[in-house]
Amino acid sequence: MKTLFALLAFFISTAASSACYLIYTPKNELVWQGMTPPVSMDTASINTEIQKKVPEGHMVISDDASAPCYPLDLTVPNRTLRQKAKDIKYD
Repeated sequence: MKTLFALLAFFISTAASSACYLIYTPKNELVWQGMTPPVSMDTASINTEIQKKVPEGHMVISDDASAPCYPLDLTVPNRTLRQKAKDIKYD
């Protein structure tokens, strides 16, 4: 019986770890993708947390193990070279 529970736990954890989380804008443009959840999944309102990250966006969870899930985060604006140059301190 212990072996059955151990195998069941292994398969459930393997399935959960192969999920790909995706966040889309209201225009269905992919702006976030990764193997780890983009927000805390133990919150009462996951949708509220998604809205903080991408206003009016929505999250999709894919369990297709054959599909690639490359990390992508376009939710934070990239800094321009000019902004980066301002951060460099010249002595």
